[in-house]
Amino acid sequence: MKLERHVGGLSLARKVNYLRARGWREDAEGWSSERFRPVPIARAIHHQLTDDLSRALCGMGWQVLGYSPRGYVQLRDGERGQACSLPKALRIQARRERRPVAELTYALFLAALLETEGRAPG
Repeated sequence: MKLERHVGGLSLARKVNYLRARGWREDAEGWSSERFRPVPIARAIHHQLTDDLSRALCGMGWQVLGYSPRGYVQLRDGERGQACSLPKALRIQARRERRPVAELTYALFLAALLETEGRAPG
């Protein structure tokens, strides 16, 4: 599942602001952070989106078990204790809330984006 398809199109300026607000920096080799070596902007957005969505799910009882070297996250379901990927965790959480995965994903992303831009959601 491409998580980015659920967050809609962001302008290049908004992507850059989103990454910089989260501690990413750009140089001649690409975008890098404390955890990631330089990568293209699309990969940096994916890594940051993964981090933001994982953190949001932690507020709903999920636990981050760890990240792979490629930036994929493993989560544990706080209700059932089963480990799974981020896309599966989003599907499970959306089912619990009786709403579409895309709607949940976008709401979590928007909250993170608004936080990044200095505005409270709602």
